[in-house]
Amino acid sequence: MTGYQIVIDDIAAAGRAAQRVASVLGSLGFAGAVPAGEAGMPGARAVAKLAAVKDGWARQENSLARGFTDYANDLARAAEFYRAHEDAAQRELRQFEMPSGMN
Repeated sequence: MTGYQIVIDDIAAAGRAAQRVASVLGSLGFAGAVPAGEAGMPGARAVAKLAAVKDGWARQENSLARGFTDYANDLARAAEFYRAHEDAAQRELRQFEMPSGMN
């Protein structure tokens, strides 16, 4: 499986990078920057809208981080599968070859 190991290692590395992105996104907490409560505007009609923005932003952040985590897990499983099934690696993966004259 020598020629395909590089491709499999790249798949695994991409999965680790995606997991790092998910970790960073999860730690940023942009929604936390949106003020809670009445934000100095007691009784204002905008209070409910501000709360909706904060909630929506938090859901989007969580969804995006989950998406990257799922992608990272998929890539890790693919690399594991290809390492265990050489026939699938040979059938489905192609080693990159530099076009002639580009070396």
